[in-house]
Amino acid sequence: MVHLFTLNLNYLSSSPPGPYGQEVYMFKHEERFKAPPILPPHLLQVILNKDTNISCDPALLPEPNHVMLNHLYALSIKDGVMVLSATHRYKKKYVTSLLYKPI
Repeated sequence: MVHLFTLNLNYLSSSPPGPYGQEVYMFKHEERFKAPPILPPHLLQVILNKDTNISCDPALLPEPNHVMLNHLYALSIKDGVMVLSATHRYKKKYVTSLLYKPI
């Protein structure tokens, strides 16, 4: 049995292997004017818009992704009503609050 504390780790370095130089990275022409995405892709998946399985209780939503917690979502205005939602975690439960505002 080999203990981790007895291993010789001197060959490991804090910097990755490879050549290093003084060259500055030059952007390609098409990269220079590319705009960043409006939202990260995982925030585009709104839980309230997802369909539930037929075997599941329709009142239950799937467990949210950890990056979706504590974000305020404004859903598109339909029939003159705007919907705001936010999901928070309380212990092992997830609480989604909805606010309906007539416009």
